[in-house]
This record gives sequence, structure tokens and C-alpha cells, in this order.
Amino acid sequence: MTMSIKKTFFCLLAALLLALCTPGLLPAGMQSAVQDLENLIADDNRNQFRSHWLDLAGRFQQELDESQDGNDKARALYYLGRTYQELGKKSFLPSDFEKAEEFYTRAVREHPDTDFAGRSQYRKAEIHLNHHRDSAQAYLEYLRVVYNHSSSSKKDAAQEVLKELDRKNLEMINGKRASLDLEKVSEPQKSPQVSLEERPLADSRIEEEPGQEQSKTDSRTARLVDIRHWSSDEYTRIVLDLDSQVDYYHKLLKPDEELGTPHRLFIDLEKTRQAEEVTQEENVADGILSRIRSAQHTTDKSRVVLDIDELDDFRVFALENPFRIVVDVYSPDERQVLQTVEGEPDISLDPERAELSSGSLLEQLGLKVQTIMIDPGHGGKDPGAVVGNFKEKDIALRMSKVLGRKLEQEGFDVLYTRTEDVFVPLEERTAMANSQKADLFISVHANAHRNQNVRGFEVYYLNFAQDEDAKRVAARENAVSTQKISDLQYILTDLMLSSKISESRDLAKKVHEVTLDNTRGMFSDMDTNGVRQAPFYVLMGAQMPAILLEMGYMTNQKDMRLLQNDDFMQYMARGLTKGVTSYRDKIEQFARLD
Repeated sequence: MTMSIKKTFFCLLAALLLALCTPGLLPAGMQSAVQDLENLIADDNRNQFRSHWLDLAGRFQQELDESQDGNDKARALYYLGRTYQELGKKSFLPSDFEKAEEFYTRAVREHPDTDFAGRSQYRKAEIHLNHHRDSAQAYLEYLRVVYNHSSSSKKDAAQEVLKELDRKNLEMINGKRASLDLEKVSEPQKSPQVSLEERPLADSRIEEEPGQEQSKTDSRTARLVDIRHWSSDEYTRIVLDLDSQVDYYHKLLKPDEELGTPHRLFIDLEKTRQAEEVTQEENVADGILSRIRSAQHTTDKSRVVLDIDELDDFRVFALENPFRIVVDVYSPDERQVLQTVEGEPDISLDPERAELSSGSLLEQLGLKVQTIMIDPGHGGKDPGAVVGNFKEKDIALRMSKVLGRKLEQEGFDVLYTRTEDVFVPLEERTAMANSQKADLFISVHANAHRNQNVRGFEVYYLNFAQDEDAKRVAARENAVSTQKISDLQYILTDLMLSSKISESRDLAKKVHEVTLDNTRGMFSDMDTNGVRQAPFYVLMGAQMPAILLEMGYMTNQKDMRLLQNDDFMQYMARGLTKGVTSYRDKIEQFARLD
């Protein structure tokens, strides 16, 4: 009898240990609740009653309260979100979807390293796409699955949704989707308006009787004060400068062979008057952009038209402080020229052919690293951070010149956005790098913080800010509020997949790693906050790997002593140079044929 009891005891103990140690085996209460949820979803009779859903939510809440393990808590939060999401599909109550989003957000924020965080992020994106009908926000949420939860079981599904959204967006851009004519979308006028295409641009301004301009516009009317552009044979950036924020609308018209017109991109600026000094027509003829035309389309609407000869893609987004609208126009990738009519690369296997050289192949693949654009932060009227008599703009310029000399000694070609104390707008800096076909872009800065104990070297690349500190740094460098940084992340929805985010992340990690190893050997008190990501204006639209360096905190005594030390500058510049060289060597090995 005693042996029988002992045997039973050990069997039960073994079963308990197996249950506790077997990966993926759910606790009995959770397993039962999950099964009941699936049954309720499938039962069209019972799922019409709210009480059944709330009973299930109570059971998942109990599992959450009793869970000790992080993965178990993430699972409970996920299924709480799932319960309210499915309930919302039946009730159509916004509050149910809001509760679902709250639980999904908690799973992502509190347990980011679990698979349930990625699954929760995916479900959150699903709510925006299918319930809110907000494809732009949904796109942003799906991107977070891919980039912030790359090991999630939902990554591939998120990528498929992104591809489908990209396809629909591309159809719209190419005019394959039926849309209203631009003139029909415009506000109705009391008297017929002659279109910009039909009247001479010299007569395109609306004539007003003397003394009437004040009465026809109100104090909220903005002014289009300038149109700027930068060009290369692959890329053109156009910037519309305004004196205040406006609503705007853009539309691409396809070429018309009968009329002999190219691609035309219209940008309408609501409640805007065009300043007299703005040129109404400018011939650009850079191989991409034929000309820029502007006119006062109606009494309170200005219109800018871009005539585009060669178009592969374009981006339109707004930046603030001051408000301006940025248009990036891209020509077809020159690497496509290497292909034959059948679409196959025309590369011979003859070892004497130049195409087989490592350098040539690197260029064809867009992987070469020879020309580096260094961007000393701030300048001129923009001092950056100011601590006592020291200004960030001066520290950044000094470091940039030291770094430039080190890079040149290693055989790199170095360009600068500025070499003296002058102001350069943020959007102009990236445009300079793109138009001059730089292979890397490095923006140099020094940091600041209200807390004087905060210190450390940081390397940033363009992506969604993942914490409040990253938002704060981006807000300071962009000269906007942290709330604007949250709003700004929506811009990344359209820019993410066209930016070299993966390459920039690799560059940031390599530069950070090698710089630390090189500099700490002499300056052991050098601190770091690692590699981070945030939406910096100066990195947006870069067509090459681009990073932003924060060398240290001017508001911290230890960091400030380092930033004033010439030897520290030399060691850090040497480390940065070695990091760039190491990055170049790493990517070249993928194309080396020997």
C-alpha cells in the first residue's frame, strides 16, 4: 500500500514538472479560456450576447492578475485585446476597439521581447486598417511589426499587407485607379476660372482693384515666399517656403501624348497668397524636372506645378519651424539601364569584361563607399545648444573638420554641408548629399539635457523613436516640440521603405562599436547610450546610409571636458574613421569576386 501511494505521488509530481517545463504548454485556466474564445467567435448564436464576451474578458483578466511570468502576462494582455476586438466587430462600439488597443499597446510596451508583443502590434494595425479605415496609420503600425518585432511570427504576414498597401498606393500614383479631375476637386468659384494650363503664366495672378486685397484675404492667409530646388541626374528636391502652416493637396497627372505634356505634379496651397518676388516660371531642365510654374489659382489658393520629364517615384511631406513643403522626385534607377529588353542583366562571363571588376559591380549595386558628406550641425543664426560661452555649432564644426581630415587620409573623398559659421536649412543638407551623390551622410552634433547628470556618446539613424529620450533629442535638433515629433512619425509612413534604414542601422552600429573601442583606450571615462533611432529632419530623404552623431552632453561636466579636449577629438575622429572603413570593408566583401 505504501509503495502504491509513493508511486502515485511520484507520477503526479512528474506530471506537474512536465507541465511546468514543457515549452508552449498553457496553464489549464488559460488553455480553457483560449478555447472558449475560439468557440465563441465561431458560434453566431452565442456571440451576439455581450455578457459572454465580458465573462471571457474577466477570465483573461484573472489570468493576467495571477501570472508571474512575462510571457504569460503578454499572452493574457493579447487575449484581452483579442476579446474586445472580436466584441467590437459585433457591437460596433468604438469603446470596445479602444479597449482592445489599450491591451495590445500594454503588451507591446510592457513585454516587447515576447512573440505576443509582435502579435499584439499586428492586431493593432488590423484595427486601424479594417475598423478605423485609416490605411496610413495602419501602414505605420504594420511597419512597426516588421522593424520593431523582426522575430515575431507575424512579421511575414505584416510584410504581405505592406506589399498590398504599396501596390494600391502605386496604382493610385500611376493613375490606374479612377479619380476625380483636379479641377472638380477644387473649390467651386463664383465666376469661371481659367486653368493654369490654359492661360499665360504672365497673366496668371488674379487682378484686384486697388485697395481690395485687404478685403479679399483675412489675417490667416499664408504667403508662399520662395521656391528652392537642388538637382542631380537621379534626384531633384523642391522646397516651397511659406510664412505659416497651410493645408495642401497634391495630384500627379500622367503624360498626355496628344497634348505633348509630361508628368505634371500639382501642389495646391489652401488660403495662400503668392508673394510678388516668387518667380512664376523657372526652366530647370536637369533631366528629371523640366520646369517649375506657380500662380495664384484662385483668390485664396496658390498652385505650384512641376513638369517632370523622367519619373520613377516621388514623395511630398511637410516640415515645420519654419513651415515648408518638401517634394522629392526620383528618376528611374540608372542600374535599370544595364538590363536588356528582355529584362535580364547584360553581364558577360568574360573575365576581361569591366563589369566583372569588384569596383564596377559595387557601383552597379549601389554599394560603393567613396564619397562622404559631413554635416556639421547648426550654424549661423542657429547656435544649437549653448552652455556658458560654448555653442554646439562651433564644437560640431571643429569635430567635422578633424573627422574630414582623417577620412581623407584614408583615401575617402569628403564633402561638407558647411565649412564656416553659416546657416544651412535642414532639408538643404540632405539635398546636397543626394545631388552630389554622396555614398554616406554623417551629421555631427553635441547634446544637451535639463538633467546635468545625463551624459554619453550616441549614434542615431532614421526610424521611429522608441522612447521619450530619443523623441527629446530629435525635437531639439529639429527645433520642434516633442508632440510634433510624435506627429512627425506619420511622415515616415511614406518614407520608410524608400530610405536606407537597414544600411543606416548597420553603419550606426559599426561606427558606434569601433569608435568606443578606439576612444576608451585613452579616455576610459567616456560614456555611451548606444545606438538609437528617431525621426530627424536632416536624415529624411537621404538616398544613402545616413547617421547622426551626438558626441556627448554639453550640459554634463565630464562630457564637456572631453568635448573641449583636442586629444579626445582626435581619438574620436580616428575611431569614427575606423568605423566607416570597417563598414566599407564589410559591404565590399559581398561583391568581391576574387
